[in-house]
Amino acid sequence: MKLLLIYDGTCAYCRGFARLVRLLDRRKKFALLPFESAEAQRVLRAQFGENVGFAMFLFDEESVSWGAEAAKRIVRALALPGASVAFWLYPKIVQMVSWLTRRRRSVCGPECVSETSASVKLKSELKGRLAELLLQK
Repeated sequence: MKLLLIYDGTCAYCRGFARLVRLLDRRKKFALLPFESAEAQRVLRAQFGENVGFAMFLFDEESVSWGAEAAKRIVRALALPGASVAFWLYPKIVQMVSWLTRRRRSVCGPECVSETSASVKLKSELKGRLAELLLQK
């Protein structure tokens, strides 16, 4: 199963995390897109509408997750041992990196607008487009 990771291309921490995913992705499960790219914005608007908040997003053929839930799924997909500590620290890491990099953009997924869960079912009209996108990457 291929996965699409949308990450913040303007954040040094996020770019580093994306590089780490590329390095550890021996089975080539992941396609990566920066949040700021036109393609990432098309995918996010198709799933959430115009007012989606910023977060790290992970799409598969059936669902989309963001924030800490996306990080958990990424670590599981890469089969990284001992990563449970990272899940516990995730909110603090985001807060610290934001402070260190003087980030002004709020890190908040669709729950900023309407969704309350950190994972939702993928919209059927996006499934075909996502499959095409994942085949390209």
